Amino acid sequence: MASTPLTSTTDEKRAALRARLSSVAARDETAERYRRHANPYIARMLDGLGIDVHYVRGEGTRLYDPAGNEYLDFAGAYGALPFGHNPPEIWKAISAVQDSGEPSITLPSVLGASALLAERLATVAPGHLDQVWQCNSGAEAVEAALKLARAATGRRLVVSTHNSFHGKTLGALSATGRPRYQTPFGAPSAGFRHIPFGDPEALKQIFDEHPEDIAAFIVEPVQGEGGIVPAPQGYLATARELCTRHGAKLIIDEVQTGLGRTGRMFACEHHAVVPDIMPLAKALGGGMVPIGAVVFGQDSLTEDFGLRHTSTFGGNAFCSRVGVGAVDLLTANDQALVRQVAQRGDYLLSGLRDVASRHPELVTNVRGQGLLLGVQLSDDPDIHAQQGLFRSLADQEGLAGFLCGYLLRNEGIRLAPAYFANSVLRVEPPLNVTEADCDTLLGALDRGLEVIERGDSARFFAHLLPASERPATGTSREEDGQVSRASRPERLRPCDGEPRWAFIAHPTDLASYESYDSRLGLPGEQVRVLFDRMNQCRNVDTAAAMLVGRCRVETDTGESSYGEIFALPYGAQRLLDMPSAKSAALVQEAVDDAVSRGAQLVGLGAYTSVITANATALRDVPVPVTTGNAYTVAAAVDGLEQAAQQQDIELRDACCVVLGGAGAIGLASSLLLSEKVGRLVLVGNPANRARSERRLATALESVVGHLMQAEDMPQAGALAQAVRTRASSGASAQAITAELVDQRLLIASVDAEAVLPAGDLVLAATSTPDQLIQPELVRRGAAVCDVSQPPNVGPQLKAARPDLRVVAGGLVRMPGGRDLGVDFGVPSGVTYACTAETMILAHRLHDPVVSHGDKLSVDLVRMLRDEAQKLGYRLYLPAETDQERQGGPHA
Repeated sequence: MASTPLTSTTDEKRAALRARLSSVAARDETAERYRRHANPYIARMLDGLGIDVHYVRGEGTRLYDPAGNEYLDFAGAYGALPFGHNPPEIWKAISAVQDSGEPSITLPSVLGASALLAERLATVAPGHLDQVWQCNSGAEAVEAALKLARAATGRRLVVSTHNSFHGKTLGALSATGRPRYQTPFGAPSAGFRHIPFGDPEALKQIFDEHPEDIAAFIVEPVQGEGGIVPAPQGYLATARELCTRHGAKLIIDEVQTGLGRTGRMFACEHHAVVPDIMPLAKALGGGMVPIGAVVFGQDSLTEDFGLRHTSTFGGNAFCSRVGVGAVDLLTANDQALVRQVAQRGDYLLSGLRDVASRHPELVTNVRGQGLLLGVQLSDDPDIHAQQGLFRSLADQEGLAGFLCGYLLRNEGIRLAPAYFANSVLRVEPPLNVTEADCDTLLGALDRGLEVIERGDSARFFAHLLPASERPATGTSREEDGQVSRASRPERLRPCDGEPRWAFIAHPTDLASYESYDSRLGLPGEQVRVLFDRMNQCRNVDTAAAMLVGRCRVETDTGESSYGEIFALPYGAQRLLDMPSAKSAALVQEAVDDAVSRGAQLVGLGAYTSVITANATALRDVPVPVTTGNAYTVAAAVDGLEQAAQQQDIELRDACCVVLGGAGAIGLASSLLLSEKVGRLVLVGNPANRARSERRLATALESVVGHLMQAEDMPQAGALAQAVRTRASSGASAQAITAELVDQRLLIASVDAEAVLPAGDLVLAATSTPDQLIQPELVRRGAAVCDVSQPPNVGPQLKAARPDLRVVAGGLVRMPGGRDLGVDFGVPSGVTYACTAETMILAHRLHDPVVSHGDKLSVDLVRMLRDEAQKLGYRLYLPAETDQERQGGPHA
């Protein structure tokens, strides 16, 4: 990017540095003002993409920030910059208004400047279109076009196409073919239907179904926000013929394509089709003023429209004079500029296709007309490295937006993604763009795509971090001579009849952030900062969770299942700090997205279960949802028992402390452990003492009730025997509980520090992100099992207390030791029990049983343990010399 040059003198260097710092300060101040008082959502999105530059000067195709850094504008304000920034000819028209003293707003009267602009437009408009109504924007022009058609035909039904964009006022939005943008505003209003774009058979069918009801068919000759998709040849001719035959009006929306953008004055001329009504805007303002117009024939004009559809500011002299100046520039020298657009468009299209040919996996299509072009990036995550940001962004169709940020900050090139097609780069420069400008864009785009193909996320996302925290970046093409492509993962797809599951989780600690994309080369804290910034640019079309892996699991019984693994881009503490409704809504959205992709079963991991109250807060999910808690209990209890055996701890007399004893996992684990241990201590959350004490009291009674009803306990411990002895005399569960509490065989506490030293066995199953188990609190020679995520056991416990046996509970070996291909921060071939539960239950879709809610059935826990054993899942307890868990990134 061109910038303020740095010479060898200290003074000049300092001056340049001050200028850069003032640029940042000015940008931050402006961005903050915009965020506070204009549009906080847009401000956050711009910041997240890294395109929140504050421009202070514009000239032609160039923009400049306060430090003098130069940017080449290929976004072009979505077509509203026909002559670039601050065109001198338009300023002359503006100055002429000032010099003449012509009044701008003189309603009600005959408007001279408006009449002149109408005459100019009628002169260049195709066919019989000689009437012009003026307004202030493209959306208003579309509204007027719809009213023209309804008034002229006496009908109400308007037909438009899917993925079309016609504006954001209510009528224009109703014609727009994107439901997610309509629903919040009560659109579409009655009388609108949408059909596939470019499909003549669908058009014929709706006219056959409503031969006398359709007032108008409105269509873009090139869908702009829908992904820069030109209408197929013959499509508009079919529309013309059908509208004529059935007495409907053909509205060709030329708000973006009109006035030279496609290499003809109007895009409909490429199709030799004359519409009945043609909305215009954008280029009509010469890049300087807001203005719109509708051009139509006298056969569409009615007294109702002429007298009852007016505008206070429409046709004002100031904007009309600018519009006249714009039309004069476009028509000068026999439309020389428009003819140049056709030539420059061909040159740029050829260049873009050349670039695409060097990146055939990453760029799937280049299309468009004139200087309205689109570069389609692949949404296939499998063309990227096995795991990481590029893979996730591709799947979410978010890569194009971040490529715009990269090109802006690193190459000084300004692009924008299409509004409805987020994987499409919109290339829409001013009409007077030069060939040299095009070459600059092509070179920069080629280099940006190479960075993505190398998987060089450190270089690609560096600009989103504070300058002091940016990592050392990889080499450029010029430095290493050639691009080394990242290894591609296996392209997995589901097989016919194969069970399909999805798993939803999130980063649990800083180590897990760091492992998400190792090529970033950043510590977890900086990755979290990066994620937080990127999360700001989510829009209504972006999924809540990122796809982090696909896998096929083959069991020891010869069965297979296909799964997709998603991660919310928020850590545990962030999820806890959010309003509960917001965090639950994120999980709901992720689950809904997984189901829409074909999942027949969805599993939750870590806090995705906690914040949805063990899945009970989810609504209207058409497939089973499991929390992963039941098999986690089975693995935790087995792991603790094996750790006790390694420590030579006799279970029948041992004291077992369960942190989180009133929670779903803690209570179910306590029920199973109570059958074998001598004493049981349940620990609750001190944050809400009264509530915790009530829950713990209920949990203790549940333990006693379970032991009273259990039929087969061949290894009954002292606690179970005590309950059986008292139950045989006819005592109630409540009475037995009270007696055992008095005898300290059952203990409830909210003070972990007070009771932990008594534990021969310690099971951590809390939903707190804190490391509760400190080295000085644990009894000598104890066995500790931690199933909490984030973990309640820190790395310092094992280092400081070699006498303990500390195991990461809930870890299981995959059948055959197969690897999931997703970095969960666990050894290869190992996964979390909650993830495994989802895979196990995928083979029971014929008879779905899931763990759901606060109370887990012990029978379900045992059933899952048996199913897991049959399918080939095995408890993972590494030897002391093995590397322990590194923090559990996502599960």
